[in-house]
Amino acid sequence: MGKYQELSKFILENIGGKDNVLSVTHCMTRLRFTLKDDSKVNEDILKKSSEIMTAQFAGGRFQVVIGTHVSDVYNEIQGVTGADKVETAEVKKTGLNRLIEIITKVITPVLGILTASGLLQGILALLTITNVIDVNDGGYIVLHAMGQAVFYFLPVVLGYTSAKAFNLNPYVGMMLGATLVIPELMTNLVTDKALYTLFDGTMFSTPVYNTFFGIPILFPPNGYQYTVIPVIFITFLGAKVEKILKKIVPPLLAHNLNSFLTILITFPLAILIIGPVTNVLSSLISAGVSGLYEVSPVITSVVVGLLYQPLVIFGLHWPMSAIGINNLAQYGVDYIFPMSFTASFAQTAVVLAVYLKTRSRNQKALAIPAMISGLFCIIEPAIYGFSLPVKKRFAFSMIGGAVGSLIISIFSVKMYAFAFGVLGFVSFINPANSSLGGLYVAIFATIVTMAVSFSLTFFTFKSSEDVVDEETKPLIKQQEILAPIAGTMKPISFSADETFASKTMGEGVVIFPTGSKVVAPAAGVVTTVFPGGHALGITTEKGTEILIHIGIDTVELNGEGFEVQVEVGAKVKQGQLLVNVDFEAIENKGYKSEVLVVILNTDNFLDIILEEKTTVKQGGKMLTLIPFNGKASSDMEVSY
Repeated sequence: MGKYQELSKFILENIGGKDNVLSVTHCMTRLRFTLKDDSKVNEDILKKSSEIMTAQFAGGRFQVVIGTHVSDVYNEIQGVTGADKVETAEVKKTGLNRLIEIITKVITPVLGILTASGLLQGILALLTITNVIDVNDGGYIVLHAMGQAVFYFLPVVLGYTSAKAFNLNPYVGMMLGATLVIPELMTNLVTDKALYTLFDGTMFSTPVYNTFFGIPILFPPNGYQYTVIPVIFITFLGAKVEKILKKIVPPLLAHNLNSFLTILITFPLAILIIGPVTNVLSSLISAGVSGLYEVSPVITSVVVGLLYQPLVIFGLHWPMSAIGINNLAQYGVDYIFPMSFTASFAQTAVVLAVYLKTRSRNQKALAIPAMISGLFCIIEPAIYGFSLPVKKRFAFSMIGGAVGSLIISIFSVKMYAFAFGVLGFVSFINPANSSLGGLYVAIFATIVTMAVSFSLTFFTFKSSEDVVDEETKPLIKQQEILAPIAGTMKPISFSADETFASKTMGEGVVIFPTGSKVVAPAAGVVTTVFPGGHALGITTEKGTEILIHIGIDTVELNGEGFEVQVEVGAKVKQGQLLVNVDFEAIENKGYKSEVLVVILNTDNFLDIILEEKTTVKQGGKMLTLIPFNGKASSDMEVSY
């Protein structure tokens, strides 16, 4: 059941049912229904609902004002009625930004147990290197299992968090993750004797050990343990499958069938598609690193140093690790592992910089165990808790790691054992002659790496990036909102639009314009630009949510008379041009040209004072916002 299913059902019942709906659209805050029979509407009942701000007939359509979550309610109603057309604008995000947002959302809930695992690994390493316990001791076995469990079963944990993110039954998500790591997959899908080899003689040569009803299963040699990305894509697919099933499976059978069918459909598709994709990417990476090293070890070190950390996120660092392990097994020395050795220290340095700059007690508390984990080469808490959420920090970590890798490569330093973190320095000592030269270079490279990543993070840290605890939020003084356009200014109650005039949307003003350019009334980020440009939303750095609505019902013009000059996500200065408007053309079409400026989060302020003057210049003082006791409520915290 969707979050707004009950509300959608209530609305439909009181506008005459879904069969009475010819079409439904929405703009920023309201649903707009075109109905077959207007007399079937129970307007008074709708207005009494605590979830509906108001409801009214306007412009030949029935409007239900809900708020900024209107698109979610629209989706529910559109799914039931099949009525089409939506007038909305979603925040445009690049594929990378969207992927990072999803990964962070999925990983954040498990940061605590990732950190705990890192600390356990560190304790175990110290106990082992100091000869307190031996690798064959029961104590070692138990501690090792405790430290490795979360990583081994990471797809199960992430199956749950991914399912929550994609609105899939979380227990189905766990089942999908568990199936990925069930031991019999490794036992039976990667055996000693292959049935045949696909792409034999090429870099994509892949042995096939078993089939799924005749379809070759290209199972990754290392399985899916310790991976992050595969299970996210699998649960995403599962969520899509479940959504379709909810529409076609009768409710009486849904409880028993939907989970079964979701798993039955999703997992075979996942194992047959994700496996081949992983194999191809692994082959490309492995061949690329080996080929590049033959051309130039120095260039290879920079590439590996830059890309190693992103590859860790995608679980694609194993091909490079395989090269290193093979080198150690055959020759007792390796050139690949040194190139990625400083990566964990780069992440640790980033966390240290954040720890010193942040005002958040929670961030400081998380930073300490994340740094300890990082020193023992458990960098997931650092990546997902500190660097990846602010992309430039992750870039700084990559740069630091690349610098350290370059230094190690220039001096042709090799590793003689498989060990990382603070305990990995000993693997730079040449066992043949006990030479310490490689050790000294590794220490120097690590210091430089940490200095680079720390400095870049520390000196570019911005308060807007900080996650500030409620009790440490700075006092916010009164704010001034300036006029976006010149004209005659009146209280918003003078607006011709009943919803705005009743202050349902919030306190504000209406300006009857004399100019043609609408500018930003305050500095901030453009959070909404509706199709056609008739409405824009700006959130200031202090969290004030400002709606600028140009004209009444001008959404119906489909952009005619509007020239939008900004995009969603743009940072704007006060006075920066937002829209060029042809008010004469708007009025000739029969629409009112008033400009409304509304403070959507009015409840966050003790008072909002309107200037007494009736004529205002563009950029002139218009509103003064007075916060409660000099500081904002929790709703005002904003993150860009």
